[in-house]
Amino acid sequence: MKVFAIILIVLLLAAVAGLGYLYFSATMEIEVTGCIATDAATQADTFQELKTATEEETLTGTLFRKPGEATPEACVFYTYTVKVTNKTFLKAEVIEISVTPMDGDILQMGDMQVHDLDSGRTAELSATILSLKESHSVREGTVTYYLWGIPFSRRVTLK
Repeated sequence: MKVFAIILIVLLLAAVAGLGYLYFSATMEIEVTGCIATDAATQADTFQELKTATEEETLTGTLFRKPGEATPEACVFYTYTVKVTNKTFLKAEVIEISVTPMDGDILQMGDMQVHDLDSGRTAELSATILSLKESHSVREGTVTYYLWGIPFSRRVTLK
C-alpha cells in the first residue's frame, strides 16, 4: 500500500511538472507585418455605412468617439496586419487584435470571424481603424488569445 501511495505521488508530481511546462512554454510568436493606409474618400460607401451604424448604434466593432461632422475627405482607414505563429502544443483559440486609440481615432471595425490556431500553425490577422488624416499611423495594440480557457495577451507596436 505504501509503494502504491509513493507511485501515485510521483505520478502527481510528474503531471504537475508537465502542466507547468505547458503553461510556461505557452508562447505565441507575433510579428507585425505592416500597415496599409487607404483614403476614406476612395471607400465613401463603407465610410457612410460605418457612420450610419454609429448614429443608429448598430456598429459591429469598437467606437472610440462619435464621428460627428467627419467627412470621407478628412479620414483614413488604417489596416494593420499581424502574423501569429502558435509555438505551443495547445490549440490557441479566439485570437483577436484590439488597437489602443489615439486622438483622432473614430472606430475599429469588428471582425466577425473567429480565429483559432492549431499547434505549429501560422495565420495572418488584421485590424482596421477609421481615423482622421491628421493623426499618424503608429499605434499600440493588444493581441489576445486563449490556451485551455486561460487568457493571454501581448502588447505590440503596430506600424
